[in-house]
Amino acid sequence: MSRLQPTDEQRAILDLGLDTMRISAGAGTGKTTTVAMVIANLVESFDIAPEQVLGITFTNKAAAELADRVRAYLGAQVDPGREVEVHTYHGFAGQILNEFGLLAGLERRPDVITPTFARQLLSESFYNSEFEHVDITWSGRINRIKQLGDRLGDHLLLPEDILGSVHPDAEPWPERLEMLKILEVYNDAKRRLSVVDYSDLITLSTRLVSENSAVAETIRSRYRAVVLDEYQDTNPAQRILLSSIFGDRFPVIAVGDADQTIYEWRGASPENFNLFGLHFSRPDGSEPHLMELTENYRSGQRILDVANQVRAKANAEASDLVSPNRDDGAIETHWAADAMAEAEWLARRMTRLHEDGLPWKEMAVLFRKNKDFPLIVETFARHEIPVEVANLGGLLSVPEVGELRAWMTLLARPDDTAAALQVLTGSRYRLGLADIAPVTRHLEQSIDRYRDEYLPMSLLEGLEEAAAIPGLSDEAIDRFQDFVSTYLTLLTETQGTSLVETARLILDKTRAWADVESLPEVPRLTARLNLYRFLDLTEDWSPLRGKTSLGAFLDYLDAMAEEPAEELDAARLSGEDAVSLVTIHRAKGLEWEVIAIPAVTKGNFPGRSQMFPDPHSKASVLPIQYRIDERYRDLPSDDKSRRSYLRAENEIQEWRVAYVGATRAKSHLIVTGAYWYGHPETNIEPKAPSELFELVRSHPNSTDAGFASL
Repeated sequence: MSRLQPTDEQRAILDLGLDTMRISAGAGTGKTTTVAMVIANLVESFDIAPEQVLGITFTNKAAAELADRVRAYLGAQVDPGREVEVHTYHGFAGQILNEFGLLAGLERRPDVITPTFARQLLSESFYNSEFEHVDITWSGRINRIKQLGDRLGDHLLLPEDILGSVHPDAEPWPERLEMLKILEVYNDAKRRLSVVDYSDLITLSTRLVSENSAVAETIRSRYRAVVLDEYQDTNPAQRILLSSIFGDRFPVIAVGDADQTIYEWRGASPENFNLFGLHFSRPDGSEPHLMELTENYRSGQRILDVANQVRAKANAEASDLVSPNRDDGAIETHWAADAMAEAEWLARRMTRLHEDGLPWKEMAVLFRKNKDFPLIVETFARHEIPVEVANLGGLLSVPEVGELRAWMTLLARPDDTAAALQVLTGSRYRLGLADIAPVTRHLEQSIDRYRDEYLPMSLLEGLEEAAAIPGLSDEAIDRFQDFVSTYLTLLTETQGTSLVETARLILDKTRAWADVESLPEVPRLTARLNLYRFLDLTEDWSPLRGKTSLGAFLDYLDAMAEEPAEELDAARLSGEDAVSLVTIHRAKGLEWEVIAIPAVTKGNFPGRSQMFPDPHSKASVLPIQYRIDERYRDLPSDDKSRRSYLRAENEIQEWRVAYVGATRAKSHLIVTGAYWYGHPETNIEPKAPSELFELVRSHPNSTDAGFASL
């Protein structure tokens, strides 16, 4: 790999050498390259051994990429085995506990459970508790309890820190206190198993170094510089951990972009980046250098001109991004009559781009919300466009994945009629409603006949009597009997199996793989890619302590459908030649030649959140007085002013998301919308173009590809 020559902005950063600085790196400005240059410069020019530089970033993928870049820059100058130490933020905390855990009361090196294991254990804690105020019928309940638990960890709290205080009797405190008690049960379960979750890593390691100055000094003495990547996404607890070790005149280089702070909902605190100078100082005690990267090497200038206007909606003082390619980039908008017409237009547009020589994998559709996936998935399939769905919410709309989920649901919930209907009307049995109607009538008669004696039969139970039900054709009876036989076989053979084994057994016994391989090339690729992604998900949910986690897994899928939660890291794509379908949150850090953003309608994007983080009305939101940072300390007390305040904060977040989305495009940005979405009985008013759509459409760089009449 040849070494890139630093730009003027990068050279100014390198010239500061071994010093404390905050680097504001706009989208596409070569952040990872700059970080690698900074580390290589410290080793080459300041007599610092590679192992004396600590690099910290968010994901394992980012850590590996940074280590590879640094290794390539340093090349043969470094002896084997002497490399820059690169961790994730949680990995760094885990290393501290591994080495000094006895001082934190840990008897041995703790096992770290993944978020999926943590959710399963929390589900078990929930089902073993009693409630008066928590709504046990709502599928999003585990998500909300987990959210409260995560926020406790973000602010170095344990449930007992709040339970031991005096609280008002008014809502939402009664529900919140019950949630906290569930979290106590969850923490007790972790202690019995000698495991910790990601929040524990930060909480325990921070308390350890804060209470043991000798530990902090031991860690600090190993390094001469620390580089913090994606610093805008850190939470208050992570900042306390880092400042407890490196906060006093230690060379700290933090890199990030405040305008890409789109993870506040998972605990990120904008104060960490904005108030960096209050937490870290230069070796001489003065305030850190504040540097900028504004030269974008990803997008054409026409796209950046639009992105700069979008960014200004969130931060009017932000420096504009500029591109060396002044005249590059194309922007299109299209407004359709309805969602179907919008999806059809997008499919035709991408097909033309592909016919002009652009590979499918160089195109992506970025969604603000998971609910907008299914129609695009269905329409692209009709146009034989291969797709790779990188979000769980969208993945469930792929037919093959949907049927697999339905089979798994029936194994855990045999009375789930909707799941049974999905299987029966799906690709294997291909039954119509006319075939199922006689069974439905039979069930209705059984309800009347046995109303006083038995519970009503489920559809599955009714199908066991298919041969005796009048009005059924011989072919329908054969298919119903095959369905029941397959179900009973799966019910027997999946006892005690892990989730991934259960999923693979279903695919085998239903001959799903054979059906996939018989498809034409394009739909075969789509089905295979997305089934593999779902299998990866089930593998992450393998059993804890040998117990099946199917129920917890299905609860998780239900919660994602009801209240989608964004996955926490950038999507990992297979590299196959398929169009990527992904939410903007998961697209952060990725790039494509062509980006399309659909459903840019008023209220959808920028979105109007119905779940503002209001501690006065939401039990899962941490009360302001328990936060480490000053975020929301000026939140008004009266309801109307508070809603207005939170609405304004949400709008800033939405414009940041839009900025991230627009800057994923290298050469072509497409923004679309339509008047009508969903069922006409539930959408009685036509949608209007959002402020974002109008901003893009009215920009001089933009081409209007059509605007339908109402």
